[in-house]
Amino acid sequence: MRAIAYFRYGGPEVMELTEVPMPVVPPGCGLVKIQTASINPVDWKLRSGQLKLITGRTFPRIMGADLAGTLVEKQGEGNGLKVGDAVCGFAYPADPPGSLAEYCAVPLERLAHVPAGLTMIEAAALPLVGVTAHTALFKLGQLKSGQSILINGAAGGIGHVAVQMAKSAGATITATCRSAAMNFVRGLGADAVIDYDAQDILACGVLFDAILDTSGRLSFRKAKRILKSGGVFLDPDLKFQNIPFGLFGKRYRPVMADVRRAGIENLSAMVAAGTLKPAVGEVFDLSEALSAITAVEHGHSVMGKTVFKI
Repeated sequence: MRAIAYFRYGGPEVMELTEVPMPVVPPGCGLVKIQTASINPVDWKLRSGQLKLITGRTFPRIMGADLAGTLVEKQGEGNGLKVGDAVCGFAYPADPPGSLAEYCAVPLERLAHVPAGLTMIEAAALPLVGVTAHTALFKLGQLKSGQSILINGAAGGIGHVAVQMAKSAGATITATCRSAAMNFVRGLGADAVIDYDAQDILACGVLFDAILDTSGRLSFRKAKRILKSGGVFLDPDLKFQNIPFGLFGKRYRPVMADVRRAGIENLSAMVAAGTLKPAVGEVFDLSEALSAITAVEHGHSVMGKTVFKI
């Protein structure tokens, strides 16, 4: 089958569109015929070898984790899914099988039905960013109606979902993004939108109950100046230099999302309620994936997510 794979750790140059063997389907997993898939920053962090102490040296590895497609084989029972169902989910990226391929073996506990009302393209954009945003805002940030939150980098994958979730929770949202995305972010429900290239958020004169930094542009040391007493800094970028803050204090909270069926079904309920809609900024064929991934990795900005049709 065709896949975007790599056979050694490194930069974008190690990726290739190539033929790899069909995946074996272990017990507890399902084989998904992929229709659409998306990428996240963790994908190129894994490819670069930053986490090779965890991932080891098993190759080839396939890029991507978010996916949507058709369940064509199932090794397990009792999870509400059947062969032929339209599913979306998450191929755990520490394992070699990835979603930028024609087929992927995925743990059944990481698959759910495609949310009603979403296209397959939109469904592939949702799992990781949706679960990450929900984990950050509500499990770690304990965000409540009437509280104030800064979402730094609000036009990207996690950011645009977080704005919608915070809006539905009744929070007051200040969002930052580049100037070209300001109207997009306002349309998501942000109360105030700041061009982070033109204005220093640290000089805004506002204190926040929570700060979600999806852009990696705001350090915790600086962010403390604009946090209320008891406020929290939520960091999905998992900067290792910040880990001591999480160990010895309560204000810095690293965000690690565990994408499973319950989390995806929770997102489906939000979609059904009309409070959440994933945005897809760009769509590419698999044959275009190498250049598209390289562009995003090197800073090409997208409103929402980049999705690939397989």
